[in-house]
Amino acid sequence: MEHRWRNADWNSIRVFLAVARQCSFRKAAEELGLSVNTARRTISRLEDQLGYPLLFRESEGARLTDEGRRVVLAARDVEASVSDMWRVAALAEREASGPIRLAITEGLGSFWLTPRIVDYINETGGQNRIELQCAMRSVDVLRMEADISVQLEKPNRPELTVKRLGYLHLKPFASTSYLEKFGRPKSVADMVNHRVVEQQTDQLRGYELDKIFGPEIADRMVRMKTNFSSAHYWAIAKGAGIGLMPNYARAIGGDVEHIDLGFEFRVEIWLATHPEVAKSARHRGFIDFLTESFDERKFPWFGPDSMSPKEIETQFSRKDLSSYFEGFTARS
Repeated sequence: MEHRWRNADWNSIRVFLAVARQCSFRKAAEELGLSVNTARRTISRLEDQLGYPLLFRESEGARLTDEGRRVVLAARDVEASVSDMWRVAALAEREASGPIRLAITEGLGSFWLTPRIVDYINETGGQNRIELQCAMRSVDVLRMEADISVQLEKPNRPELTVKRLGYLHLKPFASTSYLEKFGRPKSVADMVNHRVVEQQTDQLRGYELDKIFGPEIADRMVRMKTNFSSAHYWAIAKGAGIGLMPNYARAIGGDVEHIDLGFEFRVEIWLATHPEVAKSARHRGFIDFLTESFDERKFPWFGPDSMSPKEIETQFSRKDLSSYFEGFTARS
């Protein structure tokens, strides 16, 4: 049986997997752009090669035989191997001078990493184009939607090369104009009398105020909700309300004030790469650059222990950092 399975061609396997997935010759044929008769003949030839039936042909569709179910498991391994082969081939084709495609959350990408990428390009002579995809969802690195991903959720695919870059500590901030108008809350309980700007994305689940204050009060408190960090920043900076921002926001020029309510949110920052990507010298160099960009020895606010915004500003010159990250200090 094993040697007969090896002789099966990839096209037959592909058609068989489609029929097994759709439980229908007609739907599989539509998916693959084939005629129904071609799909039927392909499966019949495969069954002849193997020497046993793979499918029960029934009026309502197609159903796997016991042998067919076993073959599906083996065929999926073949499908994954073929997909890997094409991904590796595409990577090899781009190896010499192709782009480096990075997917990263919008806040980290726009406010933290973009200024550093500019320096990286200048230092390396601009040999490789950096394609920066600021995505609020986690991209599928295995399907090569990006070469490298920096995200706020730990990837759960065992095939990926994964490492934790650091931690993001989110604390409450507001604008000076808002605090002058509405006062400064002294505790979480005081927040019921304040307006809130909430950011909610696939990777940031929101503030869950309904669990603290109840749905009715929470609904009244949230005056603006957004999914983008840049919109979130400007809403807070222009006085829409109180919202969570990284603890280094003021140190890199954010026009906001920290409100110490005795709590913060901490999320992990993860790097994920396809295992084949790490074999590329140019990608390895860029991964080293990313690792250095979140190194807690140089930027301790990315460490596991929380730093207050005041501590960060005391230890690091706001003037030096804000001039380095000019993109964050733009004014409308």
